Amino acid sequence: MNTKKIWMISLILGLTIAGFVYLTIFVKEKPSTPASAPITQDKGETKDKKSPEQIEKEKQAEKEKALERAFINPIVDVSKGKRAISLKIILEQGVSGYIAPNSMVDVIAYENTKDDKTGKKYKSAVLILENVKVLTSGKSSDTKESALLYETITLEVTPEEGVMLGLAAKDKDGFYLMLRNTEDKETGKVGIKQTREVIKEEGAE
Repeated sequence: MNTKKIWMISLILGLTIAGFVYLTIFVKEKPSTPASAPITQDKGETKDKKSPEQIEKEKQAEKEKALERAFINPIVDVSKGKRAISLKIILEQGVSGYIAPNSMVDVIAYENTKDDKTGKKYKSAVLILENVKVLTSGKSSDTKESALLYETITLEVTPEEGVMLGLAAKDKDGFYLMLRNTEDKETGKVGIKQTREVIKEEGAE
């Protein structure tokens, strides 16, 4: 082998080794952060971006939160299929302040009639509801002390019972409530009625 061939082989080997070393060292050390940074940033922007539906739901939630009220005088939850109705009473009609949430009561209503032939007037008391649950007494804004001086009672009734009470509430004499023993579940006396002749109108001298 002559000197020229030796030099050619050495040159080729040198260039090959130099290329391998360059690829091994410099390519591995080349930073990849700048290329990946924009991608990471894009992902972050995509993650934070909210859909119109999400924005609308958040706005609605804020509106509902603003409408929430803190009830000082709480009410018992209304049972499924039942309704809550409030009746205006005075303490005498409401068992002198002893009615409380979850009490059970009977409801007496009044009616006035007149005999057209004799001109006589009659007042009747009728038992219209039995074993009705009290949801609360007083107003939602009443303090614990004010609730003891309640002027309204809220009862749990069926829709049909609520309609009947709503009509009976129009009578000027209103209602009387009878407080039950917590263990007394007996019913079946609805419709019991007592009638008397009105001898003297209330307020008359």
